[in-house]
Amino acid sequence: MTAPGSAGAPRVRPAPAHRLLVVDDDPGLRYTLERILSPPHQVDAAAGTGEALARVAAASYDLALVDVRLGDGDGYRLCQAIRRASPATDVILITGSLSEPDDKLYRALEEGAFYFLFKPFDRRVLQALVERCLELQRERAAKEAHARTLALDLEKARRFQRSLVPGAPVAAAGWQVEGRLLTSDALGGDLYHVQAREEGVVFSLSDVVGHGVGAALLAGMLRSTLDAARRRSPEPAEVARELLAGIDFFEGALCATLVYGLLAPDGGMRYVNAGHPPLLWQQGDGRVTRLPATGLLLHHALRHRPLTAAEVALAPGDRVLVCSDGAFEARDPADRELGLDRLATAFAAGRGLAAGAALDALLAVVREHGAGRPLQDDLTLLLIERTAF
Repeated sequence: MTAPGSAGAPRVRPAPAHRLLVVDDDPGLRYTLERILSPPHQVDAAAGTGEALARVAAASYDLALVDVRLGDGDGYRLCQAIRRASPATDVILITGSLSEPDDKLYRALEEGAFYFLFKPFDRRVLQALVERCLELQRERAAKEAHARTLALDLEKARRFQRSLVPGAPVAAAGWQVEGRLLTSDALGGDLYHVQAREEGVVFSLSDVVGHGVGAALLAGMLRSTLDAARRRSPEPAEVARELLAGIDFFEGALCATLVYGLLAPDGGMRYVNAGHPPLLWQQGDGRVTRLPATGLLLHHALRHRPLTAAEVALAPGDRVLVCSDGAFEARDPADRELGLDRLATAFAAGRGLAAGAALDALLAVVREHGAGRPLQDDLTLLLIERTAF
């Protein structure tokens, strides 16, 4: 058996000392409160409003105990002044008047006081009330610190996700590809990728169901699976086969849509579209043709359904818009969708603009339709332009 107080006995950590301020014009009550509350706490005393505010300006207090009636002011107003000067300082108001107790309590709470005490009070009640106030402060500080840590982690994750998206247009092999990505949360389920290769330019745009942290994690896993597949072969048919074999992580209701393509130097665009919205192909005469999906969306239960590749030949000046459904499902204050038809019309209207300006014009159309409402879903636009043979 271990003797009490020996090295093996469990140690109980005392609560940390806090700094308290007592404000009362009665020296006897100031002395009494100091005796009750110190130790364990450091207690300073002030006789009135002016001295109290000077102390608050010079030091940081966790709690102030303030008499309602002071020789040079009003305790309610002092409570307000302390809270303005030091928002982290809680205030307990004290009064010796028993008239209209409900009104006094209501006003104390209205002025931001933590609690209200009537004289005379039991020392145990005072000690318990002070300790409860300080305990809540510690809990609040711990929660705020945890929230700050989560916010920092979320910001790091956001910056990492943004780093996965090209920071500038990609121009190679007679093609130029430029994109825009807006997330409805700090993290999103949309991702796009563009890379120049010896065979041409590869591009992809994926949209995982949902948004936020969970969708971002799945988007990252899908991106890794896609990268591994295209490193072995950039051909869409080959990438599709490997992709379908590697999406075991899409379980339950989790799924995604995806467009992946290879832009060849001869002007051919070979691509697969797994359940994604139609691609909008704008040709030299201004016509906009919809290129439909070539297979079903990505889900583990649909892995054995074929995802076929398609090919179209683009002439110089032709453009293709790839977008996530967040672009045309944006809703106005009357809850009406923008719609793919209006997005296609806006795309056609931007033919004379440079690629970046055309993308910004499309985003402006979406924002104007939403009339200032926040995005309900992630929004991604990818503009592909055939620049030369």
